[in-house]
Amino acid sequence: MLNQWLAFYVSSHGFGHMTRCLAIIEEFLETTDHLIYLASGTYQNSFARFYLKRFGDRIVFKDLCTEVGLVNKQNSLQVDIPQLKQELNDFMAGWDMAVAEEVAFLSDLPVACVISDISVIGIQVGERLGVRNIGIANFTWCEQYEHLGLSETLIARFREVYAKLDLLIEYDLMLPAPKLTVPRKQIGFLCRKFNPDRIAAIKQQYGPSIFITCGKSADLNNIQIDNYEGTIFTTSGINITSTATVVQLPVETFDTHNYLAASDIVIAKAGWGTISEALLSKRNLVLIEREGVLEDTKNIEELKRRGVAVSIKESDLALIDMHAIKVLIEENIVRKNLDAYHDTVGDVIRAL
Repeated sequence: MLNQWLAFYVSSHGFGHMTRCLAIIEEFLETTDHLIYLASGTYQNSFARFYLKRFGDRIVFKDLCTEVGLVNKQNSLQVDIPQLKQELNDFMAGWDMAVAEEVAFLSDLPVACVISDISVIGIQVGERLGVRNIGIANFTWCEQYEHLGLSETLIARFREVYAKLDLLIEYDLMLPAPKLTVPRKQIGFLCRKFNPDRIAAIKQQYGPSIFITCGKSADLNNIQIDNYEGTIFTTSGINITSTATVVQLPVETFDTHNYLAASDIVIAKAGWGTISEALLSKRNLVLIEREGVLEDTKNIEELKRRGVAVSIKESDLALIDMHAIKVLIEENIVRKNLDAYHDTVGDVIRAL
């Protein structure tokens, strides 16, 4: 009997969707005989190819625009709504052709399940194939686009696709989606596996450090950091000025999560993937507020309520005083509250 395939359709918006799916894919490949079909953006797949290269030909990759997501203004974390509308209209105009091409290819494979995070292309492919059709997410784009004031006609098309799911697996911090009437299962946080030896080696090489990321899709002109003498790790798209040692991790760095876990403080856009890595590694988490982005706003509100994060405004990035940041952390983050979080990748595997 041929080994069954799992088809993953991962959002080509940003990077966090891919890194959390890699945690699931890695667990499947290590514990089962399944083969993997992975469709996502060219940029996301280039990272996944490197990260999963030890599994060889058990994975087939497809570079595909699976989603638009949000579009930022240049040198900003704010959403460019006119450009977003244009890109969404272009994307939706090509849905039928993209889905038909995917179905034609996958029809020749023994696909057991389609898993989408949270690509509307993947969900439509799963329905057309007639296989188990699973979504996994901490939001749907319906709520995000409603918050931005996009047209109900556009949102209704997304909602119609989401309704085709057999099951929606909801991560912790899931945005309420009351209009989506499909079976659901709630789980917690997960991320790629940390390597304790690698983390120890990073600490030994670089000493005390902080980790700053605004997502690998960010492009910010400059962040100035004062009153810090350790090492500053940063991801692509961010220029940092400081008297401290600044280490910009190359795009192809496959274990940024280990650098994050080796750092004392994480300053980040409030995306789910980075939040999960920070909470599971028990780091001090400083989140960047983005006006108009529903996911970020709700994530920050809830994590501050739980006492496991603090926040600063995007305008504060112009000059970050680490003395003030440390005081903010000491006054608001409750260390014992972090102990409640553990990796739930096994729960996902069982649900699928």
